[in-house]
Amino acid sequence: MEKNIEEKNAENISFISKSEQFIEENQKLLIGIAVGIIVVVLAIFGIKKFVSEPRQAKANEAIFAAEQYFAQGNYNAALYGDSTSTDKYGVGLLKVIDKYGSTKAGKRAKYEAGICFLRLGNYQEALKYLGKYNGKDQLTPVFDEMMKGDAEVEQGNNEAALKHYTKAAKMDDNAVSAPFALFKAGMVYMMTDNNAKAVECFEQVKSKYPESAFASEMDGFIAYAKAN
Repeated sequence: MEKNIEEKNAENISFISKSEQFIEENQKLLIGIAVGIIVVVLAIFGIKKFVSEPRQAKANEAIFAAEQYFAQGNYNAALYGDSTSTDKYGVGLLKVIDKYGSTKAGKRAKYEAGICFLRLGNYQEALKYLGKYNGKDQLTPVFDEMMKGDAEVEQGNNEAALKHYTKAAKMDDNAVSAPFALFKAGMVYMMTDNNAKAVECFEQVKSKYPESAFASEMDGFIAYAKAN
């Protein structure tokens, strides 16, 4: 027993000695690695503190006026800014995207610009900016997908629209966006004389999302689709 303990101690001493020898032989390398880690950490902190955060603040200031116009439904001014404004931050969404596209405000501007172009009837530009948006919240990515479908419908691209609506319906299984996307898909199926598929969509809204705002209206749409 004592012999085993002595052997174990000898192994531990040997391991410790080897470790110390490795540290001594590679001291400069290890110090360099440690310094490198510190430099990286400080660089990340510095970028966030002195570059990223001030840039975010400037982007928020820049988008303020555009979002006011957007909320008012003044889509041209929201996109391009008000040329009569004396506010140095009174720029449009497109300018914000160009200058601060990687910031949170810049990403939001892409979504809002897509909506503006959609409302103004410029469907290709709408698809362009809606396609650039990459939201991380629960609902806006779903509505972004649905609006792509709207833009495609307006151009007569019904198959493309159905793909967007079908995708949107599956993105988040909630009682707001999912039945809305299914309803839109059903309407497109009716437009293309595929009433059987339209009925499927309407019945799914009624059965799967009975608490939704659309459910109570589905009986009428189902009856109409079946009769035509």
